[in-house]
Amino acid sequence: MSSSPLFLFYICVVPFVMRALRYPFIIFISLCIFSCKKATLFEKISSSRSGVKFNNLIVENDSINPLDMLNIYNGGGVGIGDFNNDGLQDIYFVGNAVPNRLYVNKGDMKFDDVTDEAGVGGRGGWGRGVAVVDINNDGLLDIYVCNTLLNDSVKRLNLLYINTGAGKNGVPVFKEEAKLYGLNISVHSTMASFFDYDNDGDLDMYLTVNEAKSTDNTSAFRPLAKDGSARSTGRLYRNDYNTALKHPVYTNVSKQAGILIEGYGHATTIADINRDG
Repeated sequence: MSSSPLFLFYICVVPFVMRALRYPFIIFISLCIFSCKKATLFEKISSSRSGVKFNNLIVENDSINPLDMLNIYNGGGVGIGDFNNDGLQDIYFVGNAVPNRLYVNKGDMKFDDVTDEAGVGGRGGWGRGVAVVDINNDGLLDIYVCNTLLNDSVKRLNLLYINTGAGKNGVPVFKEEAKLYGLNISVHSTMASFFDYDNDGDLDMYLTVNEAKSTDNTSAFRPLAKDGSARSTGRLYRNDYNTALKHPVYTNVSKQAGILIEGYGHATTIADINRDG
């Protein structure tokens, strides 16, 4: 026996509508769910599309493990900046047990790994933080890498990659010059924060330090070091421009500035908190 379309509509749809009208709350929730799905602010971009395949992989062994090195899983840093001045933001990753990587933005959320050509892969250190700064005020963004954790003081040296400009294919080329700038520091650095603390028009630097070793007895009480002598005390470096070298040279002025109290620093925020300039 055949049925008319109107009859089928009445049998299938009308009872559902009538029941739904009894439960306006259900309708409201359903509308919210559908509307929320359409109102997302972020989109996940796969590595196969972006080309960004950095993996901060840590493989534990008899010397690299949380028992011997307390800060093994504190992570690395990420620096964002337009290193080749093409109007697109590039990405610099700092690795712990893996080399640092630089990805140049090609547009449309696609990136090229240009680490080797740019010369910014690191020197086998355990990276912890990165600061993107035009340290010599030449209009090109430079990269300052903080290293930590390893017992080898040479591998703990912080690195300053000076941007010499874009070469072929728009790839920025860097030259490591931390020693020339007085920034080849080998303490257990966490992060460098550049700011003009003395209002003389150039960028000084505060270095967050965290030297937590397995030999530290975290259960033992002792007086807090307030004379700047402790290993894990932050540092302040003043920017002194060298006219002969034609670039800044940084001087440790921590004690003169009153940076004396120890602590296991993870981050630093720069702010004029009392609004005195």
